[in-house]
Amino acid sequence: AELRKLSHFSSKQKAEAAIDEVTQAQTILLGGQRPFMESLDLFVGWHSRIAKQARLKPLELKDVRHFLIECLALKEVLSLHKLPWAQEQKSWIMKASEPLSAIDQIMTGDGNIRTDASERLHGLHKEKKELSGQVQKALDRLVKQFEMEPILQDRFVTTREGRWVLPVKSGRQHSFDGIIHASSQSKQTVFMEPQEIVPINNRLRNIEADIEDEIDRLLDQLTKYLGGLTLEFEKSAAAMRICDQAFAKAQLANHLKANPPKFTSRIRLKKLLHPLLVLGEAEPVANEVEFHETDRILLLSGPNAGGKTVLLKSIGLAAQMSRCGLPICAAENSEIPFFKGLHIAIGDSQSVDEHLSTFAAHLKVLNQSLKARGSDQLLLIDEICGSTDPEEGTALARSFIDRYAENGVFAVVTSHLSPLKSGWEKGSGVFNGSLEYDTETGHPTYQFLVGVPGQSLAIQTARRVGVEESVVEKA
Repeated sequence: AELRKLSHFSSKQKAEAAIDEVTQAQTILLGGQRPFMESLDLFVGWHSRIAKQARLKPLELKDVRHFLIECLALKEVLSLHKLPWAQEQKSWIMKASEPLSAIDQIMTGDGNIRTDASERLHGLHKEKKELSGQVQKALDRLVKQFEMEPILQDRFVTTREGRWVLPVKSGRQHSFDGIIHASSQSKQTVFMEPQEIVPINNRLRNIEADIEDEIDRLLDQLTKYLGGLTLEFEKSAAAMRICDQAFAKAQLANHLKANPPKFTSRIRLKKLLHPLLVLGEAEPVANEVEFHETDRILLLSGPNAGGKTVLLKSIGLAAQMSRCGLPICAAENSEIPFFKGLHIAIGDSQSVDEHLSTFAAHLKVLNQSLKARGSDQLLLIDEICGSTDPEEGTALARSFIDRYAENGVFAVVTSHLSPLKSGWEKGSGVFNGSLEYDTETGHPTYQFLVGVPGQSLAIQTARRVGVEESVVEKA
């Protein structure tokens, strides 16, 4: 839940520090298995009760024990590394061995109170065992007596209301000296406590009450002791959350084979990939993308399903991941500015409620993007002004791009508008790029070509996706 709340950082320095943490966490993970911090899920419940000095139940103590064990495990892993981040987090984690020992003195690992948790409790359990043995022997003797055979319904002993009893035939209870405690549902059997074991049963009931009192005393004592560690629990949980998030980011980075970028004034992404394609089964095509300080607006063209939008999103995700303090899906020493603003016009933003058509909604986003100024702003625009008359759409698109260039922003703009692909003067800030298409195989290679405008190849695409040949030929 906390990972979902993460957002981009407000400064380059904070993002760099976060990326450094992830890099250190990656190093720790590469050294062995990731420490578990599952106990954090239940932390708030038992910690709030400790803070209130409410007596903890054995199940809650089991959760505290789990937390302490994970504290020890995490601290041990962090101790293996001299990394600054690891040492800092280690310093916040409590010395868990003493409270863990205190819990283990009165409770077993599966959450049951130990019979030897205290000297008194041990004595009570010992007496209970001895008396239970006496009762068992007395009842066994009665069951085996010949004269009891016509009185008993069955030759076994049981308990009712915590007292040992015998099953006696209904109507024969007057032939037996004892106390009736219950009857069967059919009323054919009454459960009677033999008179000779009544004193022992009374003592057993008293022992049970004494055991409960002693357990309550021990739980009160332990809860009071743990209550004195409230602040240490809080600090340890905070450190564990930080580590848990860092290890989650590090696991993702390791899975994506991501690398920390350098924050500079230009975009220079080596072997850039889209993260979702890396997570997929296919082998994605890596691309080299470079924006110069004078050429900041990439006009990307090429065939449908040729990879334009994927490349646009790959650049955008690299920008977003880096400013959120995450390594990016690009090779080492890749460079990217720390973008304070991302402005996105991708997909259909039409709104019936706001009376906006697809094109009108698109224009509204483009117009809002005019407010972006400076090299710390990135615009991602897919199919600029493509949902209208090509002539007017080209004119509008060129006017928007001219303004974006004047504002000094970085931008990736995709388009199928042919007139938009040419006529840009040197120094305009706009440069062409396209995704390669293999005319021999009739399939895109997804390889980025800088400085080369691409053809839309609509007819070839129609044939490739299986449009009826007669329609393609007529076109």
